[in-house]
Amino acid sequence: MVSNLDHNTAPIFFAFPSQIIQLFAQNSTTSSLPNNVLSFSRQQPVPSLDEFFNELSGKNGELLRFKSTFEDEQITVDQICDLTDAEFDQLGINKIGWRKAFRAAAQRYH
Repeated sequence: MVSNLDHNTAPIFFAFPSQIIQLFAQNSTTSSLPNNVLSFSRQQPVPSLDEFFNELSGKNGELLRFKSTFEDEQITVDQICDLTDAEFDQLGINKIGWRKAFRAAAQRYH
C-alpha cells in the first residue's frame, strides 16, 4: 500500500454546467454508472399527451382542442420544444401566445 503522508494533497472538484451533464446523459450509456450519478437532473419524466394537455388546459383551456392533432401527427411531449414555427402553422397553432404556451409547458420535459 502506498501512503500519501509525504505529500500535501487535496481533492479537486470540478463544476460542470447542466448542459454538459445533460449532453453526457444523452450520449452515453449509464448502465455502468451508479444509480445516483445523474439523479440531480431537473428534467421530469415525459408525460403522456393526455397528462400534458390536462395540465395545459388548466392554464389555457383553448389549447385542449389541439390534442387530437398532436395524436394524429404522433408528436410526443418531449418533441414540442423542437417544433418550428412552420410546423406549428401546419398544426394550426398560428398564434404566438399559443406557441409560447406549448413551448414553455413542454420545456421541463425536454
